Amino acid sequence: MVSVITIILFLLYLWGFGFTATYYLKKSDNLLERNLMNLGLGLGIFSIISIILNFLNVPLDWKIFLTLSIVFPLYVGFKNYKNNNLKLPKFNLTKSNITILVVLVIFAFSFLIYSKGAFSYPYLENEDPWGHAVGIKYVSIEKKSYDPILDGYEADTVLSYIDPYPPAYNVLLGILHQTSPDLRWTIKFFNTFIISLGLFFFFFFVKLFTNSRNKALLATFILAAVPSYLSHFIWAHSLVITLFFPTMYAFEMIKQDKRWWFVASFMVAGIWVSQNLSQPIKLTTMILIYLIVISIVNQKFWVKGFSALFGGLILSQFWWMAMVKKYTFKGFISIWVGQNTGSSIGSYTSSIFTKITSLVKSITSPGGSGSRAYHFDDFLIAKSQNMINNPIGLGIVVTVLSLIGLFYVLWKYKFSIVQKKNSWLCVALFWLIFTFWGVNGQTFPISVARGPFRVWMLLSIPIAIIAAEGFFCVKNLFRNKVVRSIVVLLLVAGITLTSAIAKYELNTTVWPTSSAFNSPQEAFEYAKWFDSIPDESRILMYTSRPKIVIGFGKQSCNWCQEELDHWKIVIDKDAKEVQKFMKERKYEYLIASFKNDFKYFKRNLGDEKEAEQKINQKYQEITNSGLFVPVYQVENVFVVFKVK
Repeated sequence: MVSVITIILFLLYLWGFGFTATYYLKKSDNLLERNLMNLGLGLGIFSIISIILNFLNVPLDWKIFLTLSIVFPLYVGFKNYKNNNLKLPKFNLTKSNITILVVLVIFAFSFLIYSKGAFSYPYLENEDPWGHAVGIKYVSIEKKSYDPILDGYEADTVLSYIDPYPPAYNVLLGILHQTSPDLRWTIKFFNTFIISLGLFFFFFFVKLFTNSRNKALLATFILAAVPSYLSHFIWAHSLVITLFFPTMYAFEMIKQDKRWWFVASFMVAGIWVSQNLSQPIKLTTMILIYLIVISIVNQKFWVKGFSALFGGLILSQFWWMAMVKKYTFKGFISIWVGQNTGSSIGSYTSSIFTKITSLVKSITSPGGSGSRAYHFDDFLIAKSQNMINNPIGLGIVVTVLSLIGLFYVLWKYKFSIVQKKNSWLCVALFWLIFTFWGVNGQTFPISVARGPFRVWMLLSIPIAIIAAEGFFCVKNLFRNKVVRSIVVLLLVAGITLTSAIAKYELNTTVWPTSSAFNSPQEAFEYAKWFDSIPDESRILMYTSRPKIVIGFGKQSCNWCQEELDHWKIVIDKDAKEVQKFMKERKYEYLIASFKNDFKYFKRNLGDEKEAEQKINQKYQEITNSGLFVPVYQVENVFVVFKVK
C-alpha cells in the first residue's frame, strides 16, 4: 500500500539534514543542484546521526528524526519571514537545467524499471532481503539498533543485519516503516528509490569532477544502462554505493570552500556505518586514490581532504568502538573472522594475532559467494540471464567505448595527465585499475579486494566516466554537424541495445527466492494467504524460518527470548502447550510448513523415517486437539491454523 506521507517524510529527513549541514557553506548557484544534493548529503548524515542517537540511547523514532531534520530550516524560514526576506525560488530553463531534466528522465526510467521488477512478485529475494526485513522490523518496533542480549544465543545468529553488522540501512528503512505499515512496499519502494536517486548524485559529482556538464550526462546514462551497476536486489549495498557519490561531491566542494571537509567527514562516516567491511574498505581505497592523486597533482599534501577522510573514520567509531565494548576486542575479532572467513563464529581457540591476521587476509581474499574467474566475454556481452544481487557485464558498445577512451587518454594526455586540469582523468584511470583488478581477483596472482563479483558495481563507476570520454572521442572525429548527430544517435542506440535492454530484462523478470520455499510458486501461494489478513496479525511458525512472517509484512517477535526458546523445544511440546504459549504471546495463527518442519524434526531426531512419523503425529495432534481450527491449506506445502 503506497504511503505518500512516508515518501514526503523521507524527502524531508534527507533534505533537512542536507540543508542544515551546508547552509553556511558555498554551494552551487543552480537551484535544482542545491536541493537535489541536499538529499544525497542528507542520506549520509542521516546514516551517521542514527548511529550517534543509538549510541546515546535516544529512541530511533521518526518524530525525533523529523524534528532534527527540519528544526533549522524552519528557523531560517521564520527568520526570513520576520525580516520580510522570503523569496520564491525562480526556475529558468537554462542549458544547465535542461541537462538536469534529462537526468530526471534517466532517473524516472531507472526507477520505473526497478519498481516494475521489484513489485512483479509478492515476496523478497534470497536470504539477504529476508534477513534485512527482520532487522527493519526490529528497529521499527524496538527503536534501537543493538542486538538484544539473549541467553543461549551467539551474536549474529538472531538478527543477521543488526550488530555487529553496521545497521544504517536497516535503521533508515525501519524509521520509514514506522509511518508506512506495509513492510514489503516500504522495503521494495525505498530500496529502488535510493538506487535511482544515486544517478542524480553521480551526475552532479561527475559534473564537478570533470568540469563538463555533457560528459557528466553521458556518464550518468552509461552508468544507468550497464547491468553491472546495481540491480533492485534488497541489501545494504544499495545504500553504501549510493552514498559514495554525494561523498565525492563533498570532497570536490572542499576545493571551493574548505569548510566542506566537515560535511565530507559525515559522509565518510555514513559509508562506514552502512555496510560491513567489504564495500567501505573498497570505497575508502578509491577515496584514498583520489586524495593521493590530488595531492601529487597540486604538489602539496591535501590536508583538508585527508582530514575529512580520517574524521569520518573517527566518527564511525560511535558504532565500531561500541561493538568492541559490547563483545570485547577478542570476541569482536572472532565474530568478524567468522563472517569474513567462514570459520565458526565465537571461536576463541586461536590467538588474537592469528584472528587479526586471518581477518586482514580475508579483506583481499578473492573468495565470496558468486565469485569466479571472469573472461573477456563476461565484460563484452551483457546478459539478461544474470546474478540477481550483483549482475555482471558491460555490453559491447560500452566495452569498446571504454577501450577507446582508455587508449585516447593514455595517448593524448600521456605527458599532461598529472596537470591540475586533467587530474580527474588520472583519478579515473587509477579507479579503473583498482576495480578491474578487484573484479579479476580470481584471475590475477594477487587480489586487491574481497569478493570479486561485488566489485562489478564499483567497476561500473570508472567505466562510465572513461566510456563517456571514448564517446566524445568518437563523436569529435566527425566535423559535420549532421554526421555528428547521427553518430551520437547510433552510439546511444548501441548502448541501449547492448547494455540497457539486458538490464531491463534482468530487472523486470520474476526473480527466485529462498528461505522456506522450494520454488517461486510456493512463495506466491504463501503470499496469497498473507495478503488476505491485516498487517497487524501475529503469526507463529511452528518450527523454523520465522523470518518469512515478517518478510510478508506481518508480526512475529523473532528476537524475543520466549519465542526462541519455544522454537528450540517445540518438538517436545504437545498441542495444549503450543496453544497456551500462543495465547500468552497474543499469536492468532500457527503455520505448519511441511518442508521446513520436516527438516527441523530430522535435524533433531537424526532419522528421516522417524522424523516423518513424528511430524505426522504432531500435525494430527494439533488438528484433533480442538484447540486450533484449520483455515487455509496448500497441499504438501503448508497449512494455517487459527488458535481458539
